[in-house]
Amino acid sequence: MFGIHYGSGHLLGVMARDTLKVGGLTIVNQEFGESVYEPGATFVLAKFDGVLGMGYPALAEILGNPVFDNMLAQKTVDAPVFSFYLSRRTSSGSTEGELMLGGTDESMYIGPINWIPVTAKGYWQIKLDSVAVQGVSSFCPRGCQAIVDTGTSLIAGPSNEILSLQQLIGATPTNIGEFFIDCARLSSLPHVTFVLGGRDYTLTAEQYVRKEMLGDRELCFSGFQNVDIVSPEGPLWILGDVFLTEYYSVFDRGQDRVGFAPAKHPSKQ
Repeated sequence: MFGIHYGSGHLLGVMARDTLKVGGLTIVNQEFGESVYEPGATFVLAKFDGVLGMGYPALAEILGNPVFDNMLAQKTVDAPVFSFYLSRRTSSGSTEGELMLGGTDESMYIGPINWIPVTAKGYWQIKLDSVAVQGVSSFCPRGCQAIVDTGTSLIAGPSNEILSLQQLIGATPTNIGEFFIDCARLSSLPHVTFVLGGRDYTLTAEQYVRKEMLGDRELCFSGFQNVDIVSPEGPLWILGDVFLTEYYSVFDRGQDRVGFAPAKHPSKQ
């Protein structure tokens, strides 16, 4: 038996082994955790069947080769690289994205890839040079650490810094833990820039604000959240889907680095 504790719940399970097929790839003797007990509403309401971990082996709950490591060992991919394209939600509410195993898809991004070395081999952890609001370096001016994680919906950071950032972008707290933003003010809100590998990655308000429909009314919420994760290198930021929707991401196990390039969304083509 094993147990995993998440911020939103926990589960218990047993270890199993089977053949895994992803697209046209087949991985034999893949170990995985088979959940048998999932208390709480989070897993009841979830629209997913499981979690495919793509981190380093040190992050595995149980000792054994994660999926991508088995792909490398069994030579089922062309290169020790995988990459993500996350799309924006369309007017019809549908979304499309792409996970490429073994390479990159040049049709999904613009320009060269900027590479940042991995600083700790557990999560895909890199150095974040600074975070600026409207061009002014407001957070971690001497550098800090960040995790690149498609499994996190928003951009997260230490509570004291995120709460200050929420104030700078005009977000106000709600009684459900969200931060509300006046949709009519989006054009006047500041840009937020993450400096990675010496390059600026800027998000406009249209990009870092989440829009949700409540009946016929549109509501706007901040794409930032406070999550306190302590590491030997200090508090960690998380570059989640709000960031990764705008930037194509490449994870290179061969050279232990993460790459970014502007995603080629329809409006940018």
